[in-house]
Amino acid sequence: MLWRTHMKKLILTSLFASAMITTAHAATETSTFEVSAEVAASCQITTNPLAFGAFDPSVGTSGTATLDVACTSGSSGVVTLASANTWTMIDGAETLAYGLFTDAGHATVWDGTTVGQTVTGAGLSTPTSFTVHGNIEPQPAAKVSAAYADTVTVTVTY
Repeated sequence: MLWRTHMKKLILTSLFASAMITTAHAATETSTFEVSAEVAASCQITTNPLAFGAFDPSVGTSGTATLDVACTSGSSGVVTLASANTWTMIDGAETLAYGLFTDAGHATVWDGTTVGQTVTGAGLSTPTSFTVHGNIEPQPAAKVSAAYADTVTVTVTY
C-alpha cells in the first residue's frame, strides 16, 4: 500500500508539474511611435516655344505660347518672365524687338519685375495653364534673317 501511495503522489506531482508547464503564459510588452511627414511647397514648370514664324516688318505679327505650372496643393506663387535681352531677339548684330503680354489685347506687359500671374496649387498632377501673348510691332527697318532668337526665363516664386 505504501508503494501505491507513493505512486499516487508521484503521479499527482507529475500531473501538477505538467499543468504548470502548459498553463504558463508568455509575457508581452507594447509601445507606440509617431509617424510624421511635412509636405514641402514645390512647383514644376512645363513650357512651349513661341514661334512667330514669317514676319512682315511693315505689318507686325502676334503669336502665343503656353506655360503649365503645377504647385503642391495649398501653395501659391507668382509666375514671372524675364529676358536677358529685354524683349529683343538677336541675330548677330541685328535685333528685333517684341513684347510678351498677359492678355490677347497686348495691354499688360508680362515681365519679371512688376507683372506676374498668380498660380494657386491644386497638386503637382493638376497644372494651371497660362497663355503668353507675344507681339512684334511693325519694324520697317528690320533686316532679313531667319535666325532671330531670344531665351525667356520663366520663374515661379512660391
